[in-house]
Amino acid sequence: MIVDYDRASAAKFNDYHCFVIDNREARANYQDVVLSPIVDRRIESAISQTLAAKGMKQDCAQPDFRVTFNTFTQTKTEVNDLGVGSTSFRRHPYFGSSGYSHFDIDQYEQGTFVVDIIDKQSKQLVWRGAYTKRLAWSAPNDEEVQKIVSELLANFPPTTAE
Repeated sequence: MIVDYDRASAAKFNDYHCFVIDNREARANYQDVVLSPIVDRRIESAISQTLAAKGMKQDCAQPDFRVTFNTFTQTKTEVNDLGVGSTSFRRHPYFGSSGYSHFDIDQYEQGTFVVDIIDKQSKQLVWRGAYTKRLAWSAPNDEEVQKIVSELLANFPPTTAE
């Protein structure tokens, strides 16, 4: 998990009490939307619940900040050398040994989930969190999404001591 934020805007974080989450249609205007609508709704719900647990409100006339999210996938290749060994052999009239090596090659999809916090007044990105993990064959369920979002937003808003 990686978190970064604009240190110059850190004082504003104490004044953040109300938010709005960009919906799928709004995000489609400025990024490729690759998630299914079902996963989108899971993420929006998890973000709402996590920020509400921090005392922030979603339904207000003038939100202080905007929340948006995106995902990226990348094919990764992992090569493991499982060791080098030798075996002896005997072929008349010769005696010797041979070496061998076993490599294991694994290709998989790695997904990165990014949450951005945008200051509503300045329209500037002020906080970003990213969570990366190896993807499973199925989409994450509600509990998995909530766990990821909670871990990521645990660092929002940042304390001034960070």
